[in-house]
Amino acid sequence: MQAIILAAGLGTRLRPITDEVPKCMVSVNGIRIIDKQIDNLHKAGVKDIVVVGGYKADVLKKHLERYNGITFVENSRYAETNNMDSLYLALKHTEGSGFLLMNADVYFDANIIAGLLEKDKEGNSLIACDRSGYLEESMKIATDENGKIKHISKQIAEDEYYAVSIDVYKLNADAAGILSREIYDTIEVKKSENLWTEVALDAIFSKTVFAPYEICGRWFEIDNHDDLRRAEQIFKGDVI
Repeated sequence: MQAIILAAGLGTRLRPITDEVPKCMVSVNGIRIIDKQIDNLHKAGVKDIVVVGGYKADVLKKHLERYNGITFVENSRYAETNNMDSLYLALKHTEGSGFLLMNADVYFDANIIAGLLEKDKEGNSLIACDRSGYLEESMKIATDENGKIKHISKQIAEDEYYAVSIDVYKLNADAAGILSREIYDTIEVKKSENLWTEVALDAIFSKTVFAPYEICGRWFEIDNHDDLRRAEQIFKGDVI
């Protein structure tokens, strides 16, 4: 299975660290977020990885040369688009089958990827999620009466949400094809380029089945210096 890592963002709230490196290369106790994600994938046997860079793309591309099996894609319009556009560029380098998808600002345990792939034996498309509490700034999911995902958005209210998405997704071949067509229509036909990938995901839940995958492990999304300090506490002693 392939994996796509979206890593084009500016990371302005992590300056001055991100004056020198892209957000995905910020270190948590000496381990860069992008290296942790790649190590997680490798431990689960995923070697074919597409990374989309944007801000400080040259720095990231140089850093990734230490790895085999990585295709680097540059989103040169990162400052005026959003991660849906980055995914659109990455899809041109996929095999036309299912894939794993993740944002490059989330530091998480390796067993989350392993768990997603183990659950994949049932053939479902999955969203890795955390049910431990409502997080205002995070993407949330809502489910229908059958336990299937019907919405994903930051705006889902606390009395309506099922879990918090950790921005790690597994798409089967059917969902990957439907999402690709939805993104093409959004960007090429509707000319809407500054949208989150989750906008397209939300639009396809009525066309294909996604189920929640409740994680058993640690994760933290790192957007600012307070997040970074918290992540370093949570993952103290972590090694790859």
